[in-house]
Amino acid sequence: MESTAAARLPPILAAYHAAWPQGGIEVVTGTSGAVAAKVRNYDIDAAFVAQPFSADGLAAIDAFKEELPLISPLAWGAITSARDLGDRTVIAFAAGCSYRRILESWLNHEGLAPGRVMEFASYHAIVACVAAGSGVAIVPRSVLAVLGAEHSVCVSALSGSYAHAQTQLVWRADDDTPALQALRQQLIA
Repeated sequence: MESTAAARLPPILAAYHAAWPQGGIEVVTGTSGAVAAKVRNYDIDAAFVAQPFSADGLAAIDAFKEELPLISPLAWGAITSARDLGDRTVIAFAAGCSYRRILESWLNHEGLAPGRVMEFASYHAIVACVAAGSGVAIVPRSVLAVLGAEHSVCVSALSGSYAHAQTQLVWRADDDTPALQALRQQLIA
């Protein structure tokens, strides 16, 4: 996922390469659904994905828990409930993004639907559009910190099951290579 590549992967990769300097890792990003499908199709060996996603045929371990605040333009003030949004635009990654599903579930739980959805492929674009007043988004707090964006948008906590998402490392259950074992070791170290 883009969020994992931006905020969580650099220290994990540094430790992996220090322990396995001869090993190579190629990083690709995509939505949780897309990268999980790539693992199932033998296109890639493993992927970081966020709940909710379909784990059929995949082994998994927990990697980290992400805090998922709602961000909105500073001019709108704090968002305290889904009703505060009315029919405002949701800014998100493409369908298949776990965080987008969480935001849509939060809205649906409140009996609302987004006025429209603008899709982007980077958090830089998502945060910039929110800051410009185009709509709202869910962005992991770890990504907001990496981007230094906490002061350019209004950050509101979501409640209950919408406030966090578990990120897992997944791989095909029939494919447990030494390289995957070494990567998993970095996560539990």
